[in-house]
Amino acid sequence: MDFLTYWRRTKEIVDKLIEDYLSDIKDWELLEVSKYILKDGKRFRATLTMFFTEALGGEQSNSYKAALATEILHSSSLALDDIVDYDLTRRGVEAAWAVYTNRRVIFITNFLIPSALNIISSYGERALKLSIDLWRDTAIGALKDIFGTPIDYMKTIEYKTASLFKLSTMLAAFAAKREDVVDITIELGKELGIAYQLIDDYIDIYKYEKGELKALVGSAKQLYDLKGADYKEYVKAEYNSAVSNYLSLVRKIDVRQEFREALISIPDFLTAGLLNEVGINKL
Repeated sequence: MDFLTYWRRTKEIVDKLIEDYLSDIKDWELLEVSKYILKDGKRFRATLTMFFTEALGGEQSNSYKAALATEILHSSSLALDDIVDYDLTRRGVEAAWAVYTNRRVIFITNFLIPSALNIISSYGERALKLSIDLWRDTAIGALKDIFGTPIDYMKTIEYKTASLFKLSTMLAAFAAKREDVVDITIELGKELGIAYQLIDDYIDIYKYEKGELKALVGSAKQLYDLKGADYKEYVKAEYNSAVSNYLSLVRKIDVRQEFREALISIPDFLTAGLLNEVGINKL
C-alpha cells in the first residue's frame, strides 16, 4: 500500500463526493459561491480520513461523509482566512472574497460550516461534540495567528492547523467503528498538523529571505520573530520531534498490516510535497 497511489485514487472520490453535495444545493447563489470555495485543493485531509478508516479496519465507504465534511470545513476556513489576511489568490486563482465580496463569502461559509457539522452528526453525538470542539480550536487558532506573540508560536500552529488534522484522523475512528482509539487518533492528527505547518512556515520564511514574499504574516512571522536566522534549526528540531511522536503513536495502535508502511510514510509525504513546490529537496 503506497500512500501516493492511495491519495491519487481517493482524490477522485472526494471530488465526486463534493460534486454530489453541491448538486443538492438548489439556491443558485449558494451553489455558485459554494462551488467556488470547494473547488480544487489537494484533498489531503479527506484522504487522511479515508486512509485511517481503512487502516483501522473499517470500510472506505463508511468514511465518505466524514471525508466530505472535513473538506467542507477546511475549505471554509481557507475562505475566511483569505478575507482576514487580504489574500487575493488561493490555489492559483482569485480568492473567493475577491470574486464575490467578503460579505457574501462570510454568509456562504455560515451555511457550509453547520452543513458539515450536520453531516458529521451521522457518526453520533460524541463525534459531533469533538468536531465542534475542534472547530472552536480552529477559530482560536485564527485569532492567535493574527494577534498571538512569538512565544505563542507552537500553540498557534497546533490550534490553527493541527485542529483540522485532528478532525480528519479522529473521524476515521468513528467511521471504522473504533471508538477505543479516538484519543490516540486525535494525537496522531496533532503531530501531523504540527509537522505540516512547521514546513509551511519554513517555506514562507525561505521565500521571504529570497525576496519572493514582501512580508511575513501570521505564524510564519511569529516563528521568524521568535528565532530569527536560527529558524531553520528550530524547525528541524520541532519537525523531527513531531514525526517521532507520530511514529511512537502509530506503534501503539492495531492497524491492518498492509497499511502500516504507508502510515509511517505520511509525515514525509505531506511535507515533501510542500518542499518540492519551491524546489527544496529536504530541510
